[in-house]
Amino acid sequence: MKKILAFIILLLGAMPLVQAQTLEEYLVEAGENSPTLKARYAEYQAALQRAPQVGALPDPEASFNFFLQPMERYMGNEVGGVTVMQMFPWFGSNKAAKDEANYMAQMKFSSFIEAKINLYHDVRTVWYQLYLNDQEAVLMEREVAIMKALERLALAKYTSAPAGGSSGAATPARSTTGSSSSSSGTAGSSGSGMAGMGGSGSSAASNSGGSMAAGGGSMTSMGSSGGSSMVDVMLIRLQLKELENQMMIHHEARRPLQAQFNQLLRRRPSMTVLSADTLLPVPLPATLSLIEDSIRSNHPMLKMYEWDEKARESQLRMAQLMGRPMFGVGLNYMIFKPRPEDGMQMGGENMIMPMVSVTLPIYRKKYNAAKKEAEFSQQAAVYQKEATERELFTELENLLYQYQSAVSRINLLKDQITLTEQTIRLLTTNYSVSGTGIDEIIRQRQSLLTYKQQQVQAITNQHIAVSAINRMMQGDN
Repeated sequence: MKKILAFIILLLGAMPLVQAQTLEEYLVEAGENSPTLKARYAEYQAALQRAPQVGALPDPEASFNFFLQPMERYMGNEVGGVTVMQMFPWFGSNKAAKDEANYMAQMKFSSFIEAKINLYHDVRTVWYQLYLNDQEAVLMEREVAIMKALERLALAKYTSAPAGGSSGAATPARSTTGSSSSSSGTAGSSGSGMAGMGGSGSSAASNSGGSMAAGGGSMTSMGSSGGSSMVDVMLIRLQLKELENQMMIHHEARRPLQAQFNQLLRRRPSMTVLSADTLLPVPLPATLSLIEDSIRSNHPMLKMYEWDEKARESQLRMAQLMGRPMFGVGLNYMIFKPRPEDGMQMGGENMIMPMVSVTLPIYRKKYNAAKKEAEFSQQAAVYQKEATERELFTELENLLYQYQSAVSRINLLKDQITLTEQTIRLLTTNYSVSGTGIDEIIRQRQSLLTYKQQQVQAITNQHIAVSAINRMMQGDN
């Protein structure tokens, strides 16, 4: 028993555990594990560290000097000194540099948000494709079960078909013989009766021949009916082979989709991914005007160019301020030794001298070039924002078309499926009675399967379009 329990525990430990997860849980897992998102966020955090650097004052300068031979001065012999100087840029220069760095950091954050919503949309899209593949496989499995039931019905009709048609021809032959005997018995004494008998005999012969022909036709029909039933079975089995092949293709197609989904979540490619049981048609997230307003105000690409424009504006202001003088304030501490004069020690007191310095920005080319660079960069940001906005609204029009096309397709397919199911019911009833029309039933079932697959495809396309619209509307909110 201990060995059996140990084996069971080992087997359960080796089996992959399938944990049912919703789409939202998959999205959270993808966001937590994505190296791209981690890289974008690290870039944002790194950009935030630029503001304290560019907004700080220049480091103070300290210099030390000493004389190899003391310098004789009135205050004594100078042996050395210490100088400390602090430079101050023009008023507002540091704030402009800080603003530019903060705006650049916001650009990095917008890039992070864009990567996040793109990742979420990719996860949703692959998950919807998995749902589509799984639902098509389910439809085919149901169709296989129905076709097998139809195959059993055709086999039952084939085995119950009569082997020949003798009973159908015997009754007319017996009635004809009886009428001939009766006619010969009543008209035996007269020539007119013989003539009548002869006429009746010829009539009976013709009737008998017609009845035999009818009997032979009935036998042919029965034999044809039996053969037709076997052909029906073969046609159904041919359709079953096609369905089983399509099911195998769908099962094989799931593996690359599952591997792609797991790659987005940074998991092992073989991990099982569960799709939804049913997806219902989904409405648009908002009205068209609200969608457009949300794109203008929230889309991270547009926000990125807005931050870029503000950064270039701060860069232009900083370039203008850097073309103005910088001021320096410092102290010079001079060290003296007393010097002997007439036998007396003179001086020797150390001195502190305040200092002020100023830079002379007379080489104007570099400052003018810096201003033009900022102006052109700002114009580029404005134009790029305009171009991106046009592209986004063009994409929105395509997504709205895809959504409306999916809605129209869903409504049409709903009616087509209803009518086709009614037609199949009528054809199946007729086949169960007369044994004819199996080829039409198969054609209608193929059409019904195609309509249901197209319905699932249309609902999936609708969800993908709504996901893309939500991606365009979302931002850093």
